Amino acid sequence: MDVVPIGEIIETSSVAVVAQRLQREEEEAPAYPPQPPPLGALVRARLAEGGQAFAVVAFGTTTGYDPGRLAVVRTHENIVDEAVYREHPHLVGVLRTQFSALLVGYEDENGRLFRHLPPQPPPLHYAVYPCPPELTVRFAEDLRYLRLLVNASGPVPAEQLIAAHLRDVYRASGEDALWLERAARYVANLLKRNYDQLRGALEALEM
Repeated sequence: MDVVPIGEIIETSSVAVVAQRLQREEEEAPAYPPQPPPLGALVRARLAEGGQAFAVVAFGTTTGYDPGRLAVVRTHENIVDEAVYREHPHLVGVLRTQFSALLVGYEDENGRLFRHLPPQPPPLHYAVYPCPPELTVRFAEDLRYLRLLVNASGPVPAEQLIAAHLRDVYRASGEDALWLERAARYVANLLKRNYDQLRGALEALEM
């Protein structure tokens, strides 16, 4: 596991987790609030009974701690973008970044990988870690977990989420064109009954 997590689970279920992004200790004076992990990235969290669960980042938001209040406009004259945070450094402390991730598989205590929902989700308040490229590639060798993304519902359309995930794995693999071609064929077969969704997924694979 990584020494420094990227988030802490604040909501957990059999199909997904919601985590709050953590600020690294060395980032004591960040220029802006921490960003969510990339859409489609593979992340992981420990399971209570041993092993770890894998999930695909499906959505991210940055809001104030009070969900009932909208952010106040801070831009004026030459104060734009990151300059807003330099002008108002307290903003970083009153904003929070959260992300949701769909569970797509797990590794048991013996190191065996499974591409379906874990028997139990990661516990509340457990840490979320990024997956290193070699683990992302190893997990994505078996594409059966993509069915869970095809059937997922959420703010991001399933075809956009799938394409973002395939792009992420492609980059992690060192741009393995053969893997991407195999994954695209697999997705095409999954979406063959929905032409519009299939076209959206394939078009979103452009890099």
